Amino acid sequence: MFDFLAAWSKLKVGYKYEIVNGIGFFTLPAFSATSLVRHGFTARCGGISKGPYSTLNLSFSRDDEPYENVLENYRLFADAADIDWDTMVMDSFEHGINIIPVGERHKGAGYLKPPLPPCDGLITNNADITLITGHADCLPIYFLDTEQLCIGLVHAGWKGTLNKICLNAIRLMQLRYNAKPTHLLAGIGPCICRNCFEVSSDLGERFALEYPGIPCVDKAKAGKAHVDLAMVTVAQCLEGCLLPENISYADVCTFEDERRLYSYRRDSGNTGGMAAYIKLA
Repeated sequence: MFDFLAAWSKLKVGYKYEIVNGIGFFTLPAFSATSLVRHGFTARCGGISKGPYSTLNLSFSRDDEPYENVLENYRLFADAADIDWDTMVMDSFEHGINIIPVGERHKGAGYLKPPLPPCDGLITNNADITLITGHADCLPIYFLDTEQLCIGLVHAGWKGTLNKICLNAIRLMQLRYNAKPTHLLAGIGPCICRNCFEVSSDLGERFALEYPGIPCVDKAKAGKAHVDLAMVTVAQCLEGCLLPENISYADVCTFEDERRLYSYRRDSGNTGGMAAYIKLA
């Protein structure tokens, strides 16, 4: 019988946080140690946005935030991250499981060019492409095949997680780039934790039924449950035959860390957005 908790104990847990040019970045040490990628997750400091969006809002979907402010925030972010900002390709999330392979012709999609078709994940083996996904509680999931030199980045809310977007990304990287599970690193960046992610008991039951034997659901107050989306994501990585020691988890909660991170749920939607990014070095 598979021992999930034994596998969970082998995860690399933790993150590095640093401020560059006033902008905060969370990174995963296992990815940094390869020297094969530049990656990170932005904090909310160092930009020009005001009010509930202060200061480094990277979401274009906040209706009363001027487009020009968000674009300038992206310029500041790219400069601090040492990325050519015209190499960035953004997802156009719909809380689904669609993953799009991107290349040279997609550069600038989502801010300098029209957005991609609806998608919640991107993959590439092009070293001139920076993958970008937007977040304000949902999971950022990073992938790197250290031998085939391909990368992936996923935005996973509860719908995408329940429908196995992480596993979908792993399988598409295998199909498209011949990625091998034994060479594949996966990482989960800052996201809402199980204690803060309260859902209906019916939704909790759906997760419990989909993942029997995985302790990813807790009972909460009457009619409610707590779901551990990070744990479910790890279960999908293991289902995709990744080695548990090759999976990282930042273990920092967007809801709880109000000083450094936006949270859609904590702030009832009146908040900014953060960006996850990864690029082959």
